[in-house]
Amino acid sequence: MAGTVKHGNWWWGLVLTTPMAAAYALTIVAAARPGGSFTLTLVIVPAWFLSGLMWLVLLFFRDYRRSFWALVPPLAGALTLALVSLDVPMKVAFLVSEPALTRYARSLPEDEQWASVRERVGLFSIDGVQRWNGATQLRVAGSGGMLEECGFAYLPVGDVRVLDVSSAEHLSDGWYAVCVDFD
Repeated sequence: MAGTVKHGNWWWGLVLTTPMAAAYALTIVAAARPGGSFTLTLVIVPAWFLSGLMWLVLLFFRDYRRSFWALVPPLAGALTLALVSLDVPMKVAFLVSEPALTRYARSLPEDEQWASVRERVGLFSIDGVQRWNGATQLRVAGSGGMLEECGFAYLPVGDVRVLDVSSAEHLSDGWYAVCVDFD
């Protein structure tokens, strides 16, 4: 038999919808890195499963099922997935960080070898850099999958085809989101 939600039990709604909000927020955070984040994906998948389960539990309450609030979780989930599929979180994080990334890329010395660093540049943690022939590659910590590393490439002059990357997506003047597959 379906239950009812009393107005004094609003905190149950909060308890049941917290996994949903956490799943949406973690998805946006993971998608803000070029190539995503494999580690966060391991947390996101169970969070989405739990949020869907919680939404189904809420549908057993007649008052909730008949309210506008029953539409909010699936609509918020659809909005989150649409934003992620269009790379909006990564593009916004890049646009916010672009001036800092450009200053950092221009400040690096010319060296053909990858250098290991731990730098916070804009909204991104950089853990590897390489600059040669005017091209700069910045590897973003924790981005990509198990057999993939992702980051940014800055080529103020030249073509992205000079880089040894598996994929490159143009972001702005001279900037690309790049990934290297190791499989």
